[in-house]
Amino acid sequence: MSISQENPCILNGKYACLLATSAARIWLITFSLLLLLVSSPLRAAEASDDAANRIVSGIISFTQWPGLKHPPQLCVLPSVSHLSLPQGREQGFSVVWLASEEALAEQPCDAVYFGAQSPQQQVALLEKASSRPMLSIAENNPECTIGASFCLIFHQDKTVFSVNLDSLTRSGVRVSPDVLLLSRKGSQ
Repeated sequence: MSISQENPCILNGKYACLLATSAARIWLITFSLLLLLVSSPLRAAEASDDAANRIVSGIISFTQWPGLKHPPQLCVLPSVSHLSLPQGREQGFSVVWLASEEALAEQPCDAVYFGAQSPQQQVALLEKASSRPMLSIAENNPECTIGASFCLIFHQDKTVFSVNLDSLTRSGVRVSPDVLLLSRKGSQ
């Protein structure tokens, strides 16, 4: 084996070897940073999903529907970004992922989770679907003055919720006062 095959830097010169080594290190650092940048939003999304799942599950567990004889059914609209509850009955209530907004009027929903719908769209959908008491929760309603009864607010480091007492009163459901106190503490 010749010297040039054992160590290419001897043949190409000291500066060429340093350049090749530096380029390899820069590529490795760039690739590592790229992986970090790609995985950080995924971890943040998982954290907000987990927070949304906990908040929604908690609100539903502290809600009473008049005359309801079965576990409540949560209908999730397809434009959701922060909720990842599995379809079925794993958490004391059933979850149904709807294919469209129109399906809301056809389903026997006891609660609805809005995604990208504006507060005005939330009002219109609730009017179409609310022939009975219905809890409503939204992730796209930071002011929480019209539309859903509960509004999730996503900050970079935490997720909190707010209550629209007017909408909650009209919903026909009763929510534990402890939940209302938690919403005040969380938004401060």
